[in-house]
Amino acid sequence: MGSSMVQISADLLCRLARAREIEFRPDRLPRSGWLRTSDGVRLHYLDWPGEDDVLLLLHGGGLSAHTFDLLALALGGRIRRIALDMRGHGLSEWADQYPVDRFAADVVELIDDLRLEAVHVAGMSFGGCVAGHTAPLLRNRLKSLTFIDVADEVNFAASARMRAFFDRVRPVLQVEDLVTQALAVSPQTDPDLMLYRYQYLLKPGPDGFTLRTDRRRRADYAAILGKLAELTGLAPRLSCPVLVVKGGRSRVVSQRRLEQFAGRFPDGAWTVIPDAGHNVQEDQPVRLAAALRDTIARGRTRMTDV
Repeated sequence: MGSSMVQISADLLCRLARAREIEFRPDRLPRSGWLRTSDGVRLHYLDWPGEDDVLLLLHGGGLSAHTFDLLALALGGRIRRIALDMRGHGLSEWADQYPVDRFAADVVELIDDLRLEAVHVAGMSFGGCVAGHTAPLLRNRLKSLTFIDVADEVNFAASARMRAFFDRVRPVLQVEDLVTQALAVSPQTDPDLMLYRYQYLLKPGPDGFTLRTDRRRRADYAAILGKLAELTGLAPRLSCPVLVVKGGRSRVVSQRRLEQFAGRFPDGAWTVIPDAGHNVQEDQPVRLAAALRDTIARGRTRMTDV
């Protein structure tokens, strides 16, 4: 992204933050970091400065690390926030295959590379599936786990309209052209927020702007749903605090499933964020930040009790 576009994005983020009464400090914006994985894929991540707990954030399918920018600002500067562009997304390189276990291995390799002795992990949608499969690999280094609008069983049909929209995306002359199309599918989304999202989801090409996400092959949704189902057996392997979040307007996770999934964990809790769709971190960053801070505090208390 060129310097002029970076400035436009920073100005837009500032406007979005202030409209939500979130403090915006240019000196506290993240640095970009890079990891070369054991199978040779170069991954990008955003590292927001902080002095205390470390929170690793995993985005949903088709999104990027920047989906957490407003949430990172709302969480404040004491927590170090690391948002990963998962392989095939954002600025990270594409790969030949995308099994969930490989995504989980990427997360562990990043944590090892950063020499993090303790970490809190939060994943949204597909990122929550990855977070769940990462959790047992981290063992006692995992201090809390948060699932954002995802559980071991989801209403897959609820995302059909958005999946169909991404399947129809073709190169556009201006980012704003695709924003207009996206707003027709999600009219409740703030237009500025949609513009901010797509500035990071698109890249220039010979025919115009196109998606950064690797879409050479259709996602293996059956395999992903199977890996979500495996999370039903995760509870006995975790003792850390677990939070399951549902967007109040989202139909991806039912209220019944939310309560059942959270109830499986020894230290599980759930919350519904009002006025939020599937992208809770974008729709209600302040409320989600408050829920995450409480969960991180529970994890910190457990650490001192051990």
